[in-house]
Amino acid sequence: MADQRKTVEHLSQKQVEDYCRRTLPAAELLAVTDHFRDCGVCRQRVERAANGDAAFFDLRAQVFDEEDIVLEMQHLAMDQAAGYVDHSLAGDELRFADDHLTHCEECVLIVEDLRAFRNEIAPSLDHAYEPSSVAAVPSPAKTTEGWWRKTLRALAAPFSVSPVPAFGGAALAILMLAFIGWLVWRTPPEREPQIATAPTPSPQPTALQPDPTTTQPPPAPPSSPLVAQLNDGSRVLALDQEGKLSGADDLPSAYQNLVRRTLSTGRIEKSAQLQGLTRAPSSLMGSDNEQREFSVLEPLGNVLLTNRPTFRWSPAEGATAYVVEVYDEKFTPVATSPQLTTLTWTTTLPRGNVYSWQVKAIKTGEEVTAPRPPAPQAKFRVLDQAKANEITKARRAHSSSHLPLGLLYADAGLLREAEQEFRLLQRANPNSDLARNLLRQIQSLRRQ
Repeated sequence: MADQRKTVEHLSQKQVEDYCRRTLPAAELLAVTDHFRDCGVCRQRVERAANGDAAFFDLRAQVFDEEDIVLEMQHLAMDQAAGYVDHSLAGDELRFADDHLTHCEECVLIVEDLRAFRNEIAPSLDHAYEPSSVAAVPSPAKTTEGWWRKTLRALAAPFSVSPVPAFGGAALAILMLAFIGWLVWRTPPEREPQIATAPTPSPQPTALQPDPTTTQPPPAPPSSPLVAQLNDGSRVLALDQEGKLSGADDLPSAYQNLVRRTLSTGRIEKSAQLQGLTRAPSSLMGSDNEQREFSVLEPLGNVLLTNRPTFRWSPAEGATAYVVEVYDEKFTPVATSPQLTTLTWTTTLPRGNVYSWQVKAIKTGEEVTAPRPPAPQAKFRVLDQAKANEITKARRAHSSSHLPLGLLYADAGLLREAEQEFRLLQRANPNSDLARNLLRQIQSLRRQ
């Protein structure tokens, strides 16, 4: 590897393009990363290439009103992802991160990798390499947090782009392995303990000793057999036949009951929040011809954590403009869009209510409305403020506990967020039938 690094003088154009597309072979990635640390010319070339893509999508959005393309480019920055792991974000920055992680699986994986990276190196960073005569040593908590963040910034220093194009799962894993290897190299080997030998004392008359077998405590009875067990972040959740749940002592009692019931039955019940929200099967499961017809796409029959829903619909042939109308349960209008030329519209709605909506396509001399009878109304629910606050608090306190979070989302009717957590749970338990079955149940509820 050392020879390979020396041969890299400046990156070729192909290497720059492969790096920006994240197709650079793993064997070259570490050498190219080291080269960036010392070569500002190649670093600027990569930055121009990455920024050129962003400028292209921004120009395209301005010409064609494709706002979603630009929004999809706005991944979490490295400092934002690290701050989210450390729970140091606040205000609008935290709300942006929370909303972004509900729909961006790439950034979710980056946050999970950063959390695992921090937990992996924290014990090693607590070790002080200074001489023993140093007077003051920072507290372990501050040392760990400060050093892991500085280490992360040092590894990402050659880049000014977001963590998704700059690292990726494979690159981050290589950097983690390289850094942990460096820590192992720096750690001084422990000296083998010297065993002092002493002369064997001459036997002395002693008093009669009691039988050791009479003073030893009786062996502990065997524990009850396990009903279910799952790896969940840094913990292991287990339920025995007597109904005792282990590994969840830090969870609130309500969350423990959800976990206990699910591990016992292996089932996820349909949330009451989803009752009364119907949708046309053709909107999700129809044929190609049905998909091409003018129809509403989302939100449809689901519960939303945000109170700023984005309405989406398919195009209508010959339409020159669209108008979205939103109604409450009494069919009273609560929001109406202006005439739109795009296929999306976002507005703010009061929380805790069920809404229906429709979109009108304006053509020459006529209007066409979707959904049209006999299709049912397009309904959705906006989660109430108390439940939204509870979920936000739980996500901050137990961000790596995928089973409790997934069950909390499912209980609130947030099936998309629940599916995301159960996917991560299955990744941590690839051979578990229980984890696989829970994911399938959530996916089935989304299709209903």
